[in-house]
Amino acid sequence: MKELLKFLVENIAVEKDKIKIIEKKEDDKIKYIIKVSKNDIKNIIGKEGKMIKSIRRFVNMAAINKGIQKRIPIEIIDEY
Repeated sequence: MKELLKFLVENIAVEKDKIKIIEKKEDDKIKYIIKVSKNDIKNIIGKEGKMIKSIRRFVNMAAINKGIQKRIPIEIIDEY
């Protein structure tokens, strides 16, 4: 899932060298954190949040395809 998420974000972002995808595992849950530059945050979220919603749907559909029944939370943080 991490590679898929990175692929999707890299194709949207302008400053590709500043992208970091962090995978946090807590008990049986997995959470992904996307760190991008401040300039790319608007590209990742998109107009009215449509882009990030599409990314979340895509990742969750891939998870279902792999047999993971739980939704995978994704957060966006700008730290650069």
